[in-house]
Amino acid sequence: MAKASCVLFLSQPNKLLRLFSVFVALLVTTFAAEAALGEDSAQQVSVPVLNLNAPGDFSIGRHSQWLEDPHRSLTLDAAMQTDSWQNSESDSLNFGFSDSAFWLRTPISTGSLIDWYLWNRYSLLDQVDMYLCPRPYKQSSECVHKQAGDLQPFDINRDVSHPNTIIHLPTDKGQDYLLLLRVETHGTYQLPASLVDGQTLHNELLTNNILRGGYYATMLVMGLYNLFIFFATRERSYLYYSTFVLSFLLFHMTYEGSAFQFFWPDLPIINNTAFLLAFSLNQLILCFFVPNFLRLKQHSPAAYRLFRAYTAITFITLLMIPLLHYEVMVPINNLLSMLITASALIVSIRVWIGGESAARFFTIAWMMLIAGLILANARSLGLVPTNTFTLYAYQIGSVMEVLLLSLALGERIMRLQKDQLAARKAMLKSQEDAIQYLRDYEDLYQNSLTGKFQLDEEGFFLKSNPAWRTMLGYSEQNHFSNDNPSFDSLIAEAGKRRELWRKLRDSGRVQAFVVAMVQPLTGERLMVSLTIRKRAPGERAAWIGSGQNVTEQYQQEQELMHLQKEKTLALRQLVMGIAHEMNTPLGNIRLAESFLSEHHDDWSAEESQQQLQQGLVHIHDGIERLNSLNQLMKNAVVLENQYASEIIELRPWLEQWRNTNSQQHPQVKLRTGIHSYLTEWQTYPEALDIILNQLVDNSCVHNQEQEAEGKLQISVDLRERGEQLELHYQDNGKGIDAEQREAIFMPFYTTQRSSARSKGLGLYQTYNLLTELLHGHIDWPEDAEGFYLVVRFPLPAEHNDSSA
Repeated sequence: MAKASCVLFLSQPNKLLRLFSVFVALLVTTFAAEAALGEDSAQQVSVPVLNLNAPGDFSIGRHSQWLEDPHRSLTLDAAMQTDSWQNSESDSLNFGFSDSAFWLRTPISTGSLIDWYLWNRYSLLDQVDMYLCPRPYKQSSECVHKQAGDLQPFDINRDVSHPNTIIHLPTDKGQDYLLLLRVETHGTYQLPASLVDGQTLHNELLTNNILRGGYYATMLVMGLYNLFIFFATRERSYLYYSTFVLSFLLFHMTYEGSAFQFFWPDLPIINNTAFLLAFSLNQLILCFFVPNFLRLKQHSPAAYRLFRAYTAITFITLLMIPLLHYEVMVPINNLLSMLITASALIVSIRVWIGGESAARFFTIAWMMLIAGLILANARSLGLVPTNTFTLYAYQIGSVMEVLLLSLALGERIMRLQKDQLAARKAMLKSQEDAIQYLRDYEDLYQNSLTGKFQLDEEGFFLKSNPAWRTMLGYSEQNHFSNDNPSFDSLIAEAGKRRELWRKLRDSGRVQAFVVAMVQPLTGERLMVSLTIRKRAPGERAAWIGSGQNVTEQYQQEQELMHLQKEKTLALRQLVMGIAHEMNTPLGNIRLAESFLSEHHDDWSAEESQQQLQQGLVHIHDGIERLNSLNQLMKNAVVLENQYASEIIELRPWLEQWRNTNSQQHPQVKLRTGIHSYLTEWQTYPEALDIILNQLVDNSCVHNQEQEAEGKLQISVDLRERGEQLELHYQDNGKGIDAEQREAIFMPFYTTQRSSARSKGLGLYQTYNLLTELLHGHIDWPEDAEGFYLVVRFPLPAEHNDSSA
């Protein structure tokens, strides 16, 4: 305070007052110095002492106090005498933009190591004065003073050749020092400073140089590589991309200080404008690159106009750099950079959603960069603290951005080439179609067996060939043009008419659409197979079609279906008749058996008794066999009203079936599963139970040895596939040959007749239940192990609607 008072008095014009002030200042200074000799350094600097007892990298932030010098006029002694020092609460001090100078003081205590360096990891500082004073502080003459900063040539007063401020501290072992820094700059005041021993500094600089070299090499290679591609292809996207990468590299080197080190080390005056020029130049190139790459002129005209406005504003800021102060231009450029990068991200997301495939790479790349830009810009404005992550945010974000943008550019060029190739193919296809259409028109009035016609927008005929007119009953004397009916009036059924036009609206064409048409003159009906398509560009007709009379084929198909139905009914009637006729002899046999059973005790002859007993046995066996056969034949015939349709809950029903079958076949390893969201199914549960039981019995009969050894495995799975429910049945048995797959469903077919309980009618009944009652379709998977079949059942339409 005494020295501060002295400075204030000396500023007065009165000489006498000046002499008196000097005298008072000397007295006060003397007493202050004597008092300081008896005080500990902790009383002068109320922050924790930074003890340098071991090698390492120690931040001085929380061990420091800072002082603002608004007039940039304080000397070292004056700064030490003021009581305006404030304790630092951050590891890295950041004061943002300011017209003041700032002081920093840190108490340190050295151990056995004396090779220590002060390392500030921010390069854009104009002037840095370092004072290393013994502690407790007495006067500035006892301090070692060193200078650094970018206002002097690069190689002057640098203890280490590096863009950052690195100053060697001349310390002794076990001594206490007070480290003071005075910083003055026109940019932002950032002090991410630390004390580093010589070996740690060497290791960290080695790592830092490797990373810097790799970063510079990556950026330079990507920029030059795409520039060479531009010279080869003349695609402007590569030019914009390469200039963007190279300008960003120049901007980053200027920001980091490497440009000063390598490009103009003897011209520090260039640093005053190089950073702003590189910054604005990079933004200007970015305003050209983004619209070109994302093709905003086609995808988003509004965004294209926005980036044109950004281009004009950036160009104006580039021209204003010599006119406005550094402290004014940097915030303007930072704000403009945030707006441009944020706009590019939003626009790229919209273009990506719009279907531009290359925009997805651009969006991801921009998200990588924008985080680094926001952190770096916020750090420059003093909004966030300076640390390793925020200090190197540009490197991390820009490398990822450059690599992803290169992929995006390659994707875009490949897409353009594919589009050009597709356009050429489309052009060739259109030419081929045009030639084909001309040939169709040329053959329209020739003697074609297929009828051809053209319809206008309202569905009336424009042209037709003789085959079509003959098909509709017109002759040359009664010409078609004299009586031009509408196309719809020729279709006999209204439902078919609506279905036809619905398909034409949905897909623009139909093929082989069979419909009943009425001959206008005779009123007779004929079946016609129609093929209609929408007109091609340049054609006069709205619809162009062809028709073929398929009445004879249709009638043959109907007759065949009727014949097949009659055959099925006849076979069913035959089986039922046989079963019915077998009831009479079965009744007689039962009557004889009853008679013999009642009277055989009255016979005395032992031989007759034995014969009668044997006859009774034969009669009984025959009855049982006929009765069993009778029941099997009845079961083989599927009558829809014989089974009740119910809604079953799939999982409980299948689980109950498995438990029941496991009790009947305890040696079989039976597994069931359901792979479907379907919980209920409208089906015939009794029939489904018979089907599964028959399949399991079939597996057991044909794999008796495996069953006896407990090695027989059977799986039953229900799987939903689109509009169908699939039943997968598989065992690990010996399976069945491909040529026998159709034969096993024939009645009375079996390879194990002696042990077959169903006499060859079990799988026949299964087939009838699956196909006739449940409307299933049986498939045999290829290269399946064991007995494996898949049955596909149609699901009701309401289930498909609910699933959708």
